Amino acid sequence: MKNFAASLFPPSLKRFFQSQQGTYEANRIDRQVAPAPVMVSGTPAAGPVVLGSPHSGHFYPEAFVLSARQPLDILRSGEDSFVEDLAQGAHDLGPPLLQATFPRVFCDVNRAAWDLDPRMFHGAIPSFVAPSDRGLAGLGSIPRIVADRRPIYRQRLPFMEAAVRIRHYWMPYHAALANLLEAAHIQHGFCLLLDLHSMPDAPQAGSPDFVPDFVLGDRCGTSCTQHLTNLAEQTLQGLGFKTARNHPYAGGYITRHYGRPAHNMHALQIEMRRGLYMDETTRTTHEGFTPLSNALTILVEQVLAHFPSRQSRPYGSI
Repeated sequence: MKNFAASLFPPSLKRFFQSQQGTYEANRIDRQVAPAPVMVSGTPAAGPVVLGSPHSGHFYPEAFVLSARQPLDILRSGEDSFVEDLAQGAHDLGPPLLQATFPRVFCDVNRAAWDLDPRMFHGAIPSFVAPSDRGLAGLGSIPRIVADRRPIYRQRLPFMEAAVRIRHYWMPYHAALANLLEAAHIQHGFCLLLDLHSMPDAPQAGSPDFVPDFVLGDRCGTSCTQHLTNLAEQTLQGLGFKTARNHPYAGGYITRHYGRPAHNMHALQIEMRRGLYMDETTRTTHEGFTPLSNALTILVEQVLAHFPSRQSRPYGSI
């Protein structure tokens, strides 16, 4: 898994970069003022759990904001604000914490690398671009739309722009995540990724009277052993929260790709309702922040307490 991100960089794209060296250099200069695209806190393999926050980044490159049709407050509407801060108590228990510093509206690491809408770009589109239905709907690794299906850009982009973002933002995140999970798996014989997100306050589809506080996504039982999903659900419900499973969020590319229960590698997406800890209008935290952070810490504490030893039977069989 260690070389997973590099394997997604086709030789034809390397040649493409070489032919566009001037554009590449301009983008490199722009990136010099940005923070590192990925931050890793903690010690790899300190335990079997890895915490990830792929959508809480809030550095918006100036060139991107100027090129966007929407104002910054609209661009930020999909941001999982403060999720990395909510996870600090859980991180203090030992699990390393991985976070992206860039926003999902700029590059979404919870989509496959080349899941792109070809209609976003002008010029020839490389053959390795493979859009899914969501990508064609404008929600690929370089999104075309933001809240309420509003278009992000004033005009089509050169494909080089997407390639640079995938190379310098998407790939470092996945390289770091793959390394953390591999280290945990080698050290402990199993690992669990808790992929942390936030969601807007909204009723469940088909259940207008039910607004969950947490949605647990295990790709309908395929990315995480049921034992762990049950444990997470029971812990949160025991703390007084309302939970739902896989609806409306079953988990995205990260959960699907890294969750391999047959190999003792588990991935569980956790969506937390924003109204529990922040005001979405002012984008500020309120008095609910600490209780929610404490709940997340208790959840991770319970998960760590229930992991078997390396010598015991495979976790998926429990």
